[in-house]
Amino acid sequence: MTGNPSATPNSGDQFDRLAGFASSFSMGAVAAFIASLKQINPTLEFKVGILTLISFIVCFGITWWVHRVIFDDKSASIDPNRRKKTLLFFGATSLLGVLSCMAFALKGISQNKLKDVSFGVVIAVLFISIAAFFFFKVVGFLQRDEQNNTLHRDS
Repeated sequence: MTGNPSATPNSGDQFDRLAGFASSFSMGAVAAFIASLKQINPTLEFKVGILTLISFIVCFGITWWVHRVIFDDKSASIDPNRRKKTLLFFGATSLLGVLSCMAFALKGISQNKLKDVSFGVVIAVLFISIAAFFFFKVVGFLQRDEQNNTLHRDS
């Protein structure tokens, strides 16, 4: 053994599994937390029940599936757009979940507060969109740079 962790067989596969489990568990825990909320305003109340467990299992399963599709190299040869479709599906369902939770949280607040919160949400979405734009530009640049480096190494 050379002491190099990347030299161990299947170390990348083990890390993928660990990352997949951790992200799936986290998303499941968030879904269970949201499902257990019964009241937000004026006091925070929780009720853990069967819906909490079902939410955890469903969200855990969907996140695990998305993780497997994204990091499965074999599926790219079958359908090159499968990763993109899966990410769009995951993004759309996550957005729907966030908007549903936000609508639930805003239930029962006054019109003045609703206007302030709506303005804050619009500003937050604007800044998150700008950050996401730059993130995707940097990722694209890094992917092109990696391809260029691979081409130069091969020649």
